[in-house]
Amino acid sequence: QLVVSLLIDFIGSSSYLLPGVGEAFDVAWAPIQTILLMAMYDETMPSLKYISFFEEIMPFTDVLPSGTLGWVRRYSPLVIQEGLKRVPTNVKDIIGGEKRD
Repeated sequence: QLVVSLLIDFIGSSSYLLPGVGEAFDVAWAPIQTILLMAMYDETMPSLKYISFFEEIMPFTDVLPSGTLGWVRRYSPLVIQEGLKRVPTNVKDIIGGEKRD
């Protein structure tokens, strides 16, 4: 899903490569991007479809990576959880406030 999210963001941002034509492309791309992101992340982040649509429709707002934001929102808890499993126990105790003598 990360690759698809990055591809969606790349396509949306590529409209800057064609001055003048770019904003017309954004009007056509906005509903497509919204549908794709809704299918991928609506369960995790229902507001993303609105953010995505307005980001593409409004001029000069293509900088916001909507697809990547959806991926981060969905998978960041899993990444953090896996990372904490790899932290040594004594570091977890120090971070948690417990002192060991």
